[in-house]
Amino acid sequence: MTFSPDHIDHVELYARDVDAAVRWYGQVLGLKLIHDLPPPNPKMIGLGGTMLAIFKAKRDGPDNADDDSQPPIRWRRVAWGTNKEGFAQAQKHLSSKGVDFTGPIDHDISRSIYFNDPDGNPLEITYYV
Repeated sequence: MTFSPDHIDHVELYARDVDAAVRWYGQVLGLKLIHDLPPPNPKMIGLGGTMLAIFKAKRDGPDNADDDSQPPIRWRRVAWGTNKEGFAQAQKHLSSKGVDFTGPIDHDISRSIYFNDPDGNPLEITYYV
């Protein structure tokens, strides 16, 4: 059994000021607000099917901390997009490869599973319901 995602769906980013980051990415790169979810959820901005999920970081946190209770100011995770069938295939595929994952997690608008690459870099596979 194999699985291939359709595209990179979103990359998680932690920012000190979410609204300022949304404005900056809008003004500088033309990214549009796609989903305006209430905190602690991210604001989703993007173009052409690829998004940034901008989360609130702890204002006085260190920039390179790797602690989920104190999100760092940096990129966090790459999320690969698929459809509902691909999402089920991905879970079977990861299991067959011995890759542990968390989920599926229900995010209201989407479902996700989470896992790490061999170096500990966080990855996600998601689809929208």
